Amino acid sequence: MVDSVNSETTQRPGRTSREIATTILKLVAPVLIIGFLLWRMPASAWQQLSERAINFPLLAAALGVAMTALIVSFVRWWVLVRCQGIPLRLLESLRLSSICFLLSFVSAGSVGGDLFKAVFLARRSPGKRVAAVASVFVDRGSGMYGLLLLVSFGLLIRNANDPFVFNGISVENIKWIVGGMLATGTAILLVLVLGGKFVDRVIRKLSGIAVIGPAIAKIGPPLRAFHDHPWAFALSLLMSVCVQGLFVLSMYLIATSMYASPPTLAEHFVIVPIGMLASALPITPAGIGVLEVTIETLYHLVPARATDASGTLVALVFELVKLVIAGFGMIFYWTAGKDVQESLEYVEEHPDEFDTESLGEVHQ
Repeated sequence: MVDSVNSETTQRPGRTSREIATTILKLVAPVLIIGFLLWRMPASAWQQLSERAINFPLLAAALGVAMTALIVSFVRWWVLVRCQGIPLRLLESLRLSSICFLLSFVSAGSVGGDLFKAVFLARRSPGKRVAAVASVFVDRGSGMYGLLLLVSFGLLIRNANDPFVFNGISVENIKWIVGGMLATGTAILLVLVLGGKFVDRVIRKLSGIAVIGPAIAKIGPPLRAFHDHPWAFALSLLMSVCVQGLFVLSMYLIATSMYASPPTLAEHFVIVPIGMLASALPITPAGIGVLEVTIETLYHLVPARATDASGTLVALVFELVKLVIAGFGMIFYWTAGKDVQESLEYVEEHPDEFDTESLGEVHQ
């Protein structure tokens, strides 16, 4: 009896120390992330910002528009999760998505934070691992589809006498490339979402193929789950277009708040989606740097008339706006429960477990 009491007494300080260390880490980690991202920005950029006269009401409007876009994207993921039959409250999805948005700034590309969402759902709903990963993949694909729609829309409404060439590719070739990608994506969506029993039979037959069969058997059924929720899936696509359109408007408001003759809103519908698409590539944390280079290049190529705006500076301010929004994710990170912290630790300890080769293994 005495030994058991002594054992509990000796264990308690260890648990307390660990809890204190975890609490300190929760408080410090997000601050370090934001601080590092601000520190890595060049001094010349800060000097250029300090020298410009900025219309702060317009800049505040850009912040509000960007925040609205992110909230809509968070709700979109929640809709897709519910289509998979995974229980998740809306407020909880907003909390998780905010944390993931913060985490995306320390992983390559703009997709890194999504891994945490898949891990959290898989740990909470044993047996739904593939469905959890599918919800994240489809959410990202839905966002990309919205980007393609906006690029197509921007190229159609753009009115310029001199066609531009981007990295050796003419505007006409860009139209064909975007059109081909959009047509392919549309065909895949129609087959997976609207296809009937014939598609199910095809999936079952392809599942028997030696090389690709196992992957199709694992991924096919969760994707086909959207067949039972066509209107919800259509809503997610509409929300994707809304999200990307709001980001375009946000960057246009930033440019207008800083310059007298920025590219027009219609031209931003060409510039921004291409820049966002480039920044989604897994090159730098949250696509920072890639977006600036792409926007700067397109600011010189797309506008029909000369502009005094710096694409680099506008994109930099847009990144700062996203950093301000990521600051709200710090609050959710600090107040996260035990299940969220355990999922974060699991992602750090098993970074490669949720790859395409292990989708079929159910984590208990």
